[in-house]
Amino acid sequence: MRSIKIKSISSVAIVLLIVAAVPAIGFTQPSVDAGRGLVLDFGYWNIEWIEMAFTEGMDGDAVLDRACESKGYEVTRLADGSVYSVNGQVNLVGVKWAMYVLSGTGWARAEPKSVEAEKNRVITWARSSGEASLVPATDYSGFSYYGYAKDGMSAITGKKLSVVTLAPSVTETVASVKGIDHIIGTDLYSNYPKMISDKHASGDIAITGGYTDPNYEWIIKLAPDLVFCDGSVGQQVVMADKLRKSGVGCVVLYDATDVSAMFGNIWITASALGLSANANSTIRNLRSAIDTVSGIAGETGKRVFVSLSADPSPWTSGSHTFMSDIVSSAGGKNIFDSQSSSWFMVSKEQIYAKQPQVIIIIMDGRVNSNERYREIVDGLDPVWKETPAYRNGDVFLFTGPAGDILSRPGPRLAEAVELLSKVLNPEAFTEKDPLDAIPKYFSDDYQSYLIYQKEVFT
Repeated sequence: MRSIKIKSISSVAIVLLIVAAVPAIGFTQPSVDAGRGLVLDFGYWNIEWIEMAFTEGMDGDAVLDRACESKGYEVTRLADGSVYSVNGQVNLVGVKWAMYVLSGTGWARAEPKSVEAEKNRVITWARSSGEASLVPATDYSGFSYYGYAKDGMSAITGKKLSVVTLAPSVTETVASVKGIDHIIGTDLYSNYPKMISDKHASGDIAITGGYTDPNYEWIIKLAPDLVFCDGSVGQQVVMADKLRKSGVGCVVLYDATDVSAMFGNIWITASALGLSANANSTIRNLRSAIDTVSGIAGETGKRVFVSLSADPSPWTSGSHTFMSDIVSSAGGKNIFDSQSSSWFMVSKEQIYAKQPQVIIIIMDGRVNSNERYREIVDGLDPVWKETPAYRNGDVFLFTGPAGDILSRPGPRLAEAVELLSKVLNPEAFTEKDPLDAIPKYFSDDYQSYLIYQKEVFT
C-alpha cells in the first residue's frame, strides 16, 4: 500500500479498506471566511447558488426578493405573505416554498420575517417537502463548501483553482462536473476518466499517497487551493483536519450509501469549484439514465447476492450501502439487506440459506473469455452450486474496469444500475432491442453494453 511503485489496486481491496477506516475524531472549527449567499432550490435537482451580501436590516423575504431581482425572476406571494411561486415554479401538494437557515450542520426551517440575514452566511429558499430533501447544509465535517471559487477561479488568488483528490470516487466526482482540468494531484489509485491516467503518466497530475495513507508533505508541496476528501475513510478525515490547520482548504464528501447521497456529493463538489450549474446538468443526466433503465427493468424482486470474491466465505454488502441501493434501483433485492453491518464476511452456509437467484461476483484481474468464465464458475464452492443462481446459469462476473463501477460510489453508479438491470431482467431489454443482450462477464469492454447513458465526463 505504501510504496509509490504500486500502479494499481483492486476495487475490492479499496472497498475492504473502507471497513477499517471509519472516522471517529473531532474537527477543527471552521476558520475559512465562507462565501455568503442564497441557495435557491426549485426542487428535483434544479438548484442555483446566488452569491450576495446580507446587509443590516434584511430579513428572509428581502434576501429572496433581492436574489430574484438579480436573476430576473418573479416572486408571487399569497395573501398571508407566504411564497407561492418563484420564476413560475409553484407550490405543489406537500412541496412548498419555505426558508431554511443553518442549524449546526443541518438546515432548520425559519420564518422569513424573524430572520436577521446578516447573522447568516448561507440561507436556503426551497420548494421542497422539508429539511431532509434539501442539498447538504455543510460538508461531512461541518464546514461550508461555498466561497472557495467562482467559475473555477480561486476566490483568494483570482487564478485558476487547483485541487487534489484523495479517492477514486472523489476524482470521478470532480471530473463529472467538468473539474478535471483543475486537478493537480490524486491518490495512487484514481484512474478514470482516462485523462487522469494519461496525466499521471505525463507528470501533469502528481501522486499524493494511497487511499488510506495520503501523504501530508506531498500534498503541501503541491500547494493546492482545495483538497477533496472521502468522509468514509477515517484517515482522510484526519488529513483534512491537519491540512486546514496548515491553511489549506478542504472539502470532505459524505459516505455515499445511496444514489441520493451521491447526488449530494456532486452538488457539494461543483459548488466548491464555483461550478454549481454543472452539478444540475450532471445530476439530470444521471437521473435520466437511472430512471429509464429502472423503468424498463421493473421490479423483478429477484434475490441478489453480491460477493467481493469467489471465495467460499467472502465479503458482501449489507444495508445502507451504495451496493444495496443500486441493486434495489435495478429491481432486485440484496439478500443481506437486513444486516445492519455495511460490509461483512458471510459464510457459505448463510449464502445457501438465502438461496440467491442471481450472484454477482466482483473480482480482481480481468475475465475476457468464455473459457476463463467457465473455469471460475466451475470452481465455485459446492455449497454455492446448490443455489438457483448457479443452477439457472445466473452467475455474473464484474472484473477490471467493470468491477470499478460497482465499487466506487460516484457518478458511474448510473452505469452500474444499467448493467445490473439487464442482469436481473434481460428479456425486458431485448424486447425493446434484440441486440441489447449482455454476456455473463464484464471487463474492459463493459461500456459497449451501455446504451441508455448520457454523457457525463466531457
